[in-house]
Amino acid sequence: MLRPVVALCLLMFLLAASPADSEETCADGSFTPTHRVEAALPPRAATIRPVVTLTPLQAASPELVVVLDGVVLPARAGALARTTQTGILSDLHGVPTAFVASTEEPDRHGRLHGILRLENGGGLAERLLAAGAGVADVSFAPCAARFLAAEAKARAEKRGIWRQSRIWTNLNAAATGLPDFVLGRGKVASIGRSGRTTYINFGDNFRTDATVRLREALTSALVVAGRPPESLSGRMVEVRGWARWRNGLDLELDTPAALRLLDEAAENGAD
Repeated sequence: MLRPVVALCLLMFLLAASPADSEETCADGSFTPTHRVEAALPPRAATIRPVVTLTPLQAASPELVVVLDGVVLPARAGALARTTQTGILSDLHGVPTAFVASTEEPDRHGRLHGILRLENGGGLAERLLAAGAGVADVSFAPCAARFLAAEAKARAEKRGIWRQSRIWTNLNAAATGLPDFVLGRGKVASIGRSGRTTYINFGDNFRTDATVRLREALTSALVVAGRPPESLSGRMVEVRGWARWRNGLDLELDTPAALRLLDEAAENGAD
């Protein structure tokens, strides 16, 4: 449990670093540093997000332990991706940074979640993704496009994690190792609806085959974007997010950015 003085400082800092809009959070250019990068936990042989300790530039600010939004290193990632992540984080020791919170309260471990902006512009998450030191997690919507663009660069150049084909989960085969963050690929077998939920099915057996769920708001967003769920039937798609086992792989998408058509990606020259 946080001590009262630390908790008060933390609350004041959170108010100053409250979740920001897309332009402020993800823009390049000048900013006012508040902390320095002190240390980072070495990536374990498990699915992890980078965890970074920050020391304050001013005594009035608290030391922070930050869980980085936008990048996930899956358990199935090889040693190269973990070594790459460790190297980048080690090289940033002492670098001034500014933290932008994506949540208003710490998690149950007392850690904050958010974005770290670096003194030379850009963000730490984008740097890790561009080096192939993880896959993009687009659940933090304001920066999703930036995360995916950085990842796309690493994919095109086969850096780090993208040198290994086993990073993808085959949505048309039996899933193992759940719950986990997955980057799944498969051919859509059918589309179903029940109440306000739309189901993207990757097989005919609803007790064993993978299913991706869309809440009503996300379904509406896809319709407005000219890509109604029904148009996905028979198409090859890629989805990403935290999946669990519930009569087969079960994944609920948070944002349209978590789904893309692989045939369109191939036509555009993207992996």
